[in-house]
Amino acid sequence: MSFGSRWIKSGSIVESNMESCLPKYCIPLKPRINEVLRQIEVQISRLGDVINGLISKDEETFRKIMFSIKENDTQYHKTLSSDIFEIRKVSTIVNLSLIVFKKLETQLKRVSDFGDLVNILGPSLTVVKNLRASLIPYLPQIGGELGSISELLGGLLIDAGQVGGYTINFSAANEEAVHLLKEASLVAELKTKEELSDLINYD
Repeated sequence: MSFGSRWIKSGSIVESNMESCLPKYCIPLKPRINEVLRQIEVQISRLGDVINGLISKDEETFRKIMFSIKENDTQYHKTLSSDIFEIRKVSTIVNLSLIVFKKLETQLKRVSDFGDLVNILGPSLTVVKNLRASLIPYLPQIGGELGSISELLGGLLIDAGQVGGYTINFSAANEEAVHLLKEASLVAELKTKEELSDLINYD
């Protein structure tokens, strides 16, 4: 059974475009989707810069490890090994975030109706919240920005459900979120290994 078929539809299907709005607020959804896309693009760029910085830091640390081995400096070698472990961990989390945001960006750009939007936003909201919690310890400055994206996604999800006549199945959305995170995590780990190949070979 596909994830889309697990959403519960109430009322008739609303054949409307993303310019529709709730009568109470009359806030068109399309501009809000565009704002989410803008913020996602900003995060993709920033996370890309973070990855580049981590790769440079890894290369520098690896050179120091080689020097510590040459000098037979065991204590310094242990410290550097701990640093490299931390770099790998953060790199995997950042790569995971990049993969998720790029996928969400692609999906939002292809949205054609309210059903699509609800199906995308349900699991995506949970995933973004999880990523925010994982990133904050290492990139605290990004917490507020991801919080803003979460709020926008949550508002869009509720309003799209109401405008389109959908009752949101949060249980199914959470199950899909777990699946998405597992899939993206495997890809992120492989990407990190490719970027830090010398480190992996050394280990």
